[in-house]
Amino acid sequence: MKKILTVALACCMTVSGCIALAACGGNGDYEHTIVFYSSQGDDLTGVTASAIKEFEEKYPGWTVEHTPQGGYDEVLNKVRSDLTAGTQPDLAYCYADHVAQYLQSGTVVDMADYLTKADSYTYTYQDEATGEEKSQTIDHIGFTQADVDKFVKGYFEEGYAKNFTGYADYGLKETSLITLPFVKSTEALYYNPDALDELGFDAPPKTWTELWNMCREAKKRWPTCTPLGYDSEANWFITMGQQLGYEYTDVDANNHYRFNNDGAKAWLNEIKGYYDDGLFITQQIYGSYTSALFTKGPQENGCIFCIGSTGGAKNQSGIDFITEVAPIPGKDDTHKQCISQGPSLVMFETSSGDVTEKQIMTFQFVKILLSEQFQAKFSRASGYAPMRTDVYNNEDFKLFIAGKDEDGEDLTGIPLIISKCVKAGVGDDFNGRLFVSPAFVGSSTARQQMTSVVQNVLKGQKTPADALADAYKACGGK
Repeated sequence: MKKILTVALACCMTVSGCIALAACGGNGDYEHTIVFYSSQGDDLTGVTASAIKEFEEKYPGWTVEHTPQGGYDEVLNKVRSDLTAGTQPDLAYCYADHVAQYLQSGTVVDMADYLTKADSYTYTYQDEATGEEKSQTIDHIGFTQADVDKFVKGYFEEGYAKNFTGYADYGLKETSLITLPFVKSTEALYYNPDALDELGFDAPPKTWTELWNMCREAKKRWPTCTPLGYDSEANWFITMGQQLGYEYTDVDANNHYRFNNDGAKAWLNEIKGYYDDGLFITQQIYGSYTSALFTKGPQENGCIFCIGSTGGAKNQSGIDFITEVAPIPGKDDTHKQCISQGPSLVMFETSSGDVTEKQIMTFQFVKILLSEQFQAKFSRASGYAPMRTDVYNNEDFKLFIAGKDEDGEDLTGIPLIISKCVKAGVGDDFNGRLFVSPAFVGSSTARQQMTSVVQNVLKGQKTPADALADAYKACGGK
């Protein structure tokens, strides 16, 4: 199944404190370096540097080169380009629809081979100080079963090959594990509690009907404000399909694209009316994340609500108010699904050095990234939800979700918003509330088209029927 591709890397850059390597012509240096692509910004690369330090101290002779690529689309484009050239990384951030494209290369590693592998492994390395050859033994290559049992079931099961159309064509089984969750985000409702108080509301909306009623009252009170900002048109369309029951996509290879339906048309017509009334704006129409409007407040022609990723919590700090966070509204108490996002990890087979040893060592780095300690640290810094249930029982993490620091003092500012965000994004029923859409070659195109559909309808450039029909054709539908 797997094709060994030639690595032809001329040089590497120093990133986030990693050692620069002159890996030219197979001189051996690159054989013991794990190349990791992510979409992390400067604030999070510093957190990941602690995991890299732990790995390099635990496994002398090995280094990690962490190379952020920009956003998720930039990671996707870089990996696809590298796969074509045979210079793919050992480990990368991914979304499921990205991996659906990577599978065609034949280099995606089935991590089920390492997940609970109890074997030990001994490698040799040259001591930098003395030049002496030494050996190091890994006692247990994989996770213990107790660790695997602590993974959030919904997140973990996203990585099974059975969720990817055509997996058998690449020599995979239903139980092949082609991704592992790293951290997860969802969408949250950020709101201005001072504005709600002024309008006479004592709690955030739980349903869309309540939200639109509050938006109308806000528009009466502050005529120049835009009550709601929504940061992802595609997420909104996909989430409402789950809540309202209209179809989006399906794993059926004969008909992946199901979004051209009456339910979707009805919802688009509904929100077109709210848009024309000035009740909301979206990221693409505004031209930037709507958090920029939310943080200003309604008195300054901003928003009182913003629906955005829990991973972007640090951008939602109000200028003149203390931001509060709640789950996004639902159709009702039963239909309140919310999309699951955030990066997973995918491993690639590379041909630098001993292929098996490279994968074993890459998996050791994965184990550190998915450890209870690192998951708690990364979540506290980012607003992403950990992928392990035991993190939520960690005493320091429980303090964090309660709005306290490790000394029991009240959190303030951005750390407090991140704390609220993790709590709202997880909630008491996070396993049942979150969902993922099917992954297949073309699923990322469908997402891009949904952004265009919503934008074109709201701006009056197309009717819902025409917008959906055009999107269906753009996805290859007949």
